[in-house]
Amino acid sequence: MIDRISVLTADIDDTLCPKGGTLMPLTRSAIQRMHAQGVLFGPASGRPMDRRILAKAEEWELGFPFDFAIGMNGGELYDLSDGTIEKFYPLQPDQIRTIVEFLEKMDLNPLVYVSGYDHIAALRMDDFLADSQRRNHSHVVTGEARFMYEVPTGKIEVHILPEQMPQLIEEAEKHADPDWTWVKTFEGYGHVTIEFLNPRVNKGVALKRYSEKHNIPLSEFIAFGDMENDIGLLQEAAWGVCLLNGSDAVKAIADDITEYDVANDGVGRYLEKHWFSR
Repeated sequence: MIDRISVLTADIDDTLCPKGGTLMPLTRSAIQRMHAQGVLFGPASGRPMDRRILAKAEEWELGFPFDFAIGMNGGELYDLSDGTIEKFYPLQPDQIRTIVEFLEKMDLNPLVYVSGYDHIAALRMDDFLADSQRRNHSHVVTGEARFMYEVPTGKIEVHILPEQMPQLIEEAEKHADPDWTWVKTFEGYGHVTIEFLNPRVNKGVALKRYSEKHNIPLSEFIAFGDMENDIGLLQEAAWGVCLLNGSDAVKAIADDITEYDVANDGVGRYLEKHWFSR
């Protein structure tokens, strides 16, 4: 554990909260205690940066707004101090077209965030998008693939069955391009989430930008995550912690692993033992 913490950041789904759930109680208490001591806090998510992420501070009953927030796997950075949202390395229309077309040939349903959750473009409605409409009040437009690659976007998302992974990997390798890559961001409940993005993008990019902007050394940052899209975040922070329920790839690069999973308040229990009781 590092000696000084000035910034605390963490992934949302299956790190701070069970996917689709709310902030765990001991984790909420730990964040509030640290913030009262002057530690800045912000979530780092694969979700697009819009009012829905920022509203979670109130939804979680933290008692304060996020000091910053990272969205689109590091492609977007919100800063409370000046109200800005910076964007980094979006996918361009020609890259989007290539990815969408080979996913369409696999009979998959890629979705493109045209304007956060206010405009999601997809080939058709499915259970995931219906759930997104319920949870996020998303506005989904379905139709021809050509409407999906008219403007740049931070990522392309697709939800598949675990048994479809070998075929997706094979097709992605056939269409390999140095201007885009893919990362697994969720696995569980019988499905896998894959996201395509610019290879220069990761949550650590936005974290480093926040560090430089506010002249806070990364040696004073602690980060928590669980899946491959959190690797850059954990590597950039001085102390990167993987949840017990995290993937083997993330555990391999983490400085430490929590003793409890997200359902048992892994982040809050870790901070209590290794920070408040140190």
